[in-house]
Amino acid sequence: MFLSKSAVKAVNIFKAIGIFLLCITALLFSKECSKGAENGIGLCLSTLVPSLFPFMVLASYITDSGLAEKIGRHLSWLTKPLFGLDGCFASAIILSLVGGYPVGAKTVNSLYKKGAANKNECKRAGLFLVCSGPGFLVNFIGVQLYSSIEVGFIIFAAQCISVFILGFALKFVCRNKLDDNSKKEILISTPQKGDALVKSVLEGARGMFAICAFVVLFSAFTEIFCSHITDENIQKPFLILTEVCNAVTAVSKYLPIELVAFSAGFGGLCVHFQIFSALGNIKVNKILFFFSRILQGFITALLTHLGIKLFSVTTDVFSTSTVENSGFFGGTVLSGAALLFTALCFLYSLKNYKQN
Repeated sequence: MFLSKSAVKAVNIFKAIGIFLLCITALLFSKECSKGAENGIGLCLSTLVPSLFPFMVLASYITDSGLAEKIGRHLSWLTKPLFGLDGCFASAIILSLVGGYPVGAKTVNSLYKKGAANKNECKRAGLFLVCSGPGFLVNFIGVQLYSSIEVGFIIFAAQCISVFILGFALKFVCRNKLDDNSKKEILISTPQKGDALVKSVLEGARGMFAICAFVVLFSAFTEIFCSHITDENIQKPFLILTEVCNAVTAVSKYLPIELVAFSAGFGGLCVHFQIFSALGNIKVNKILFFFSRILQGFITALLTHLGIKLFSVTTDVFSTSTVENSGFFGGTVLSGAALLFTALCFLYSLKNYKQN
């Protein structure tokens, strides 16, 4: 246990006080709160629902129809040595990379509820199957913010590689004894394709509602904060910590592209809560999850920096600097690798501390 009983009691009291203060804040600044909630609803209707809902339904259908197990029989040779996971997670990995932040978590939860994977595997998969997808990275960041599809693909490739690196590292950090599902028969009832489709649409709708609820909530309080704290040196770190869409928009105007890549890799607390909701009864270690997101942000930023240098990409950026000449790291590839190694050592020591 991390905390004693008295510490847990103190944390619960602190949570109660925090919730009370948030309620008072929403009442005192109801105008800003309403405006932020309205912006959040607009974001959900214009961007999140069209881009995420089809993948949420697909994630449920692949597992409910039994396709995940069929795919897994042919891909265990790849997923086991790379991530120490059963082949059925191949569908979760693919959907995570192309679908958006919570789609991987949704697929992992579906695999667990269906009985295709054990809880330890699903917990570990939930720690690294977090990717914003090409729709956000290529179309929004690349095309809309930087007027360059090449920049979008570089950040997307960087984030995909970061997911694989983190998954491979967690294979050694989280040394759980996993069930070998390929060597035993799992009696799973597979519904008819029509029934599976209906069930998948309903589950996708419920998951989409939870995601939109978090977006609206965070948008409301973000608007309150930004309307009263006008210092951009405070606003930008706050946005990076809380909400990724506003963060990348604000950061891209004046700061190097590596910080935009970090923001996309980190995701923000709003995305983190969406993933916790999508995972359902799979309770991951929140501290390990948070530091995994920080590590993923750094890896994405480092690889984006290398990709920009390698392909000599220049763009018309509405900022004070160009993509090619950004100096966010200011060091060498060796220093970046040392930073990543230190972070991995920290994650390993954190896991050991929890076990002890």
